[in-house]
Amino acid sequence: MDKKYFESFQDNDNVLIKNGPKMKERDLVFLDLEMTGLKIDHEIIEIGWLKVDPKTLQVKEEFNIKIKPKRLDLADKKALEISGYNEADWQNAVSIEEAMKMFIEKCSGCVLCGYNFFYDWSWLYNIFNSLGAFNPPFYYHKLDIMSMAYLVLKNDIAIENFGLTNVCQYFDIKRDKCHNAFYDAKFTFEVYKKLCERLANC
Repeated sequence: MDKKYFESFQDNDNVLIKNGPKMKERDLVFLDLEMTGLKIDHEIIEIGWLKVDPKTLQVKEEFNIKIKPKRLDLADKKALEISGYNEADWQNAVSIEEAMKMFIEKCSGCVLCGYNFFYDWSWLYNIFNSLGAFNPPFYYHKLDIMSMAYLVLKNDIAIENFGLTNVCQYFDIKRDKCHNAFYDAKFTFEVYKKLCERLANC
């Protein structure tokens, strides 16, 4: 893929980043990643997201992209097992460049959201930087739903751990699929809606 596409996202004054609609008017993108491990030489192998209207909370788009690893020999076998990686399901996987191009085209200008999101964002930011997109075109503020859960629930004695599984259990959200990028993004969105309801009733 032509690297010039990504190198076009280097301008600090990109209208999609700093100008245009206010944050509360921009679509929210709830996303999650799966990786081949936790080290710097490991790779993203799946990205899933839901694009959501910020006012109605109606889902506008859903995507799940499987990404072909370049160095599967460096992968952590346990991480592959957790993420469910197998050759059959990844047969039609795309390159990381294709996946990031699609993500930009679908989600430019949106507010990115996730659970413990700054971990996922650090991986995405490193990938975009390696491709030459030093200022990827997403709104410059992000939402971490785990921080939101802590703020809303920290005084509730019924919960001590604020991981996604625990918070889903707290809200009776059936998390029947774990460590799948799309479904974890979906569960993050479900938690967000529950937190919004809780805040509305305060």
